[in-house]
Amino acid sequence: MKTIQCLARYFPDKCGGIQVNLSELIPELRSHQVEVKIAAAKSNSTVENCYQHNGVEVYRYPVSPVPRPQPNHGQFPHPGFAYFARWLSAQKADIYHQHHWEVICGLPHLRLAKKLGMATVVTVHSAIPICQRTTLMFEGQQPCDGKIDVVRCSYCCDRLTQKLPALAVKMLSRIPMSVVSRLQLPASVYLPCSQAQKNPGAYFRPLFVPGYVRARQSSLLSMAKFADRIIAVCDWLYQALLINGIPKEKIILCRAGILTCSPRKQLQLKSQQEPLKVVFLGRLEAFKGLHVLIEAVKNLPPTTKVELVIHGIFQHEAYRKQIIELIGKDSRIRLAKELTREELPTVLTNYDLLAVPSQGLETGPLVVLEAHARSLPVIGSNVGGIAELVKHGIDGWLVPANDIQAWSEALQLLARDRHLLQQLSQGVKDVRTVNVQAKELAEIYTEVIKDTKIPCP
Repeated sequence: MKTIQCLARYFPDKCGGIQVNLSELIPELRSHQVEVKIAAAKSNSTVENCYQHNGVEVYRYPVSPVPRPQPNHGQFPHPGFAYFARWLSAQKADIYHQHHWEVICGLPHLRLAKKLGMATVVTVHSAIPICQRTTLMFEGQQPCDGKIDVVRCSYCCDRLTQKLPALAVKMLSRIPMSVVSRLQLPASVYLPCSQAQKNPGAYFRPLFVPGYVRARQSSLLSMAKFADRIIAVCDWLYQALLINGIPKEKIILCRAGILTCSPRKQLQLKSQQEPLKVVFLGRLEAFKGLHVLIEAVKNLPPTTKVELVIHGIFQHEAYRKQIIELIGKDSRIRLAKELTREELPTVLTNYDLLAVPSQGLETGPLVVLEAHARSLPVIGSNVGGIAELVKHGIDGWLVPANDIQAWSEALQLLARDRHLLQQLSQGVKDVRTVNVQAKELAEIYTEVIKDTKIPCP
């Protein structure tokens, strides 16, 4: 069977877990007679192009200029959409599978595939289609059930909007996006959450945030209309889709996996004189909670032997400056280079503990599986996908996401009790692999083709 996998970006561009997982999944899908072509946006370009990446044909459709974010994820086709439409119309694919829900890879792309008669699948990899904050943390403090409610969500993501009565919020939510899109508003109006009240755009947000919330709700329902199946990659996403009225028969839980790795080796009992070696991997941005982890390490007494090594690349200059200033001259914390996929398995064996202090609901992350595949315990935020993958006291340690003191206490415990650390390593079980994921995905494709096939008259 022939499939089109559509994304907002792809290699050799800077990519994340979605693209990494898909690139490792493709060879396994081939073993199930599933052919794959990639279609991905090419931002700030006016030229389409095709190339091969790891033996897979990749088509890049141009998007220039890149439009402003839209909470309805592309009700209005982006510049260059005609290139994508022409290319997709020429493909004789059985399945169209979309992995992003953004203005450059969103509703128009899915709608077109459905119009062309392809069976359609959307994988939801994050809270973006559901949450205006994008973190699914209610008022930034605690996990939310994901139910989209215009008043509650508007109050949650903007402090100034909280000053409006509920009736006014409901009325403002009725402003059509077709009108809003024509207005030349400050970029900060479109941000998921107001970050600074002094920003000029903050004062416009109460007028438009309610409309954005309603548009996001409408967009999600449109996804359900044009997608034959919606894949949730974790339990909390499955429940959030369900609570928002997505038909249960359309939702499938299918978690990501990783490549089969070499035989695992349990962590050896270390001397109390050796420091606890903690590693942080991933995107260096506020959502990932690196600042919380650094604060927790700095709060540890000097007698606690610990080393924190940070591998990754900063995505925002302001956050980079914040982190460097936060680290200061603390010799226990070190910034290191970003790791390649090839380096990751070997480097992980040099550490005692992986830290995942995310400040929002993750759908994985894959790095937890990578650590567990090498019997490395994980200390992580007790929210979202992390809490689904890490069993507290068995193969890792769960901590309240934004409680710096709790993080310090947990690190101190693991630094002092090496028997506990070894016990957690021994508690790690086999992880989910991409070959299992590929088998399930091939079965989903077969089922959806069977269900959507129009009988001959």
